[in-house]
Amino acid sequence: MVACLLALLAAALIARQTHPKVLAHGGERYRTHLRDRATAHGVGDLVEFDPTYLEANALADLVGRADVVPLPYDSSQQVTSGVLVEALAACGPVVTTVFPHAVELLAGGAGLLVPHRDPAAITAALRRVLTEPQLAAGMHDRSTELGPALSWPAVAGRYLRLAEDLLTTRVVLTR
Repeated sequence: MVACLLALLAAALIARQTHPKVLAHGGERYRTHLRDRATAHGVGDLVEFDPTYLEANALADLVGRADVVPLPYDSSQQVTSGVLVEALAACGPVVTTVFPHAVELLAGGAGLLVPHRDPAAITAALRRVLTEPQLAAGMHDRSTELGPALSWPAVAGRYLRLAEDLLTTRVVLTR
């Protein structure tokens, strides 16, 4: 799948630390496996691996600069994704495998859904986003409608307002 994805792109960045559960189970074996696969497929020089921890603003900036954010989750048990939320908050096009939160958020056309473990479908979707300017622009427009409500400060603000409302609302219980 690495070769299919990278054949479309001039370069790719795989950013962020290895997930703590993956790290605890296998160390950096997964990241090394990805690097080896890219090299074996002749695209190792097109892939940059940045294992540093990114603060929220740096991650949002990185996601916001991406032409497209691919989220090829292997697990059909994936429920939600912080990167999906970040990508939509940054108003960027997304190509992701199907999982409940993605189906809900992308129903309006802010991204494309593809089947799990289907490199050809992921490649076709990425090709469409990168070569059909109208599609990418439409995805951007739809994510612009969603994005502001998805940013962490916006979510925190809604929780704060809810807490304030709960504190100022007097509930009378009767038996």
